[in-house]
Amino acid sequence: MFCQSDKPFTAEHVIPESLGNDDLVLTGNVCTDCNNHFSKLEALVLQKTSLAFWRAYLGIKTKRGKLPSVNLSQPNREKGVFPSTHPAHDDKIGFTAHEDGSSSVEIDDLRIVNEILDDRRTNFRFVMTPKLLFVFGRFLCKVGIELLCISDQDVARSDQFQRARRFARYGDLGSLWPIFHFTKGQPGDFRKVRVDADGLIKDVDYYGYSLLEVAQRYTLAHLRVGTDNWVVCLNDPFPTPEIRTAFPEYDLQCIWYSPEEVG
Repeated sequence: MFCQSDKPFTAEHVIPESLGNDDLVLTGNVCTDCNNHFSKLEALVLQKTSLAFWRAYLGIKTKRGKLPSVNLSQPNREKGVFPSTHPAHDDKIGFTAHEDGSSSVEIDDLRIVNEILDDRRTNFRFVMTPKLLFVFGRFLCKVGIELLCISDQDVARSDQFQRARRFARYGDLGSLWPIFHFTKGQPGDFRKVRVDADGLIKDVDYYGYSLLEVAQRYTLAHLRVGTDNWVVCLNDPFPTPEIRTAFPEYDLQCIWYSPEEVG
């Protein structure tokens, strides 16, 4: 579906297993080469964006059954076309999930530690650099196209979604694919404890997703992980503000760098 080849197909997890997905699988549409390519994109997204934090905070085990430990540090040097560092990013910070359900933060920056101890800091700031937005946009387009394909293969393969398919696979739009974002809820909302006949049970809500049609014109893919809600328009990378009507209760923000800012 993505590379238009006749190579052998493989089972493709629409949402990564490392976000807790073990049953939403697409078959007969993604070849082995594309599957391997998307795995590399997902590895960066799951380690260096806010999804990394939520994996550690919610204790989402990897597909090998291990609790995650993530490091949100920036690379030591720039590599590739898009900038991958930003001076406003709080560097040298990581998070680890533990068997008791807790998570810890590791800070390898004495300045940040002292600011916390002196009550001069109450949060961390992680910047979505152009490189991360580029990869994250491709990831969201890939998820959205595959969600479409599960419901209707012909629609997912139609010309109106060709740009999203190519951007997911090749990143060849010529610019970043705009991502929209809003927050909903509090971190504690995604962990619930209940009691049944077998005793105490903890329920953890890892993620949610949806496809939405707006004004019979735009097709939106929506992915929620924790309080973060991410949205991309699959059939037009530059939709009008009309798409805000899909989320009337929330402040939908566009996250994007212009070509001038990237350059």
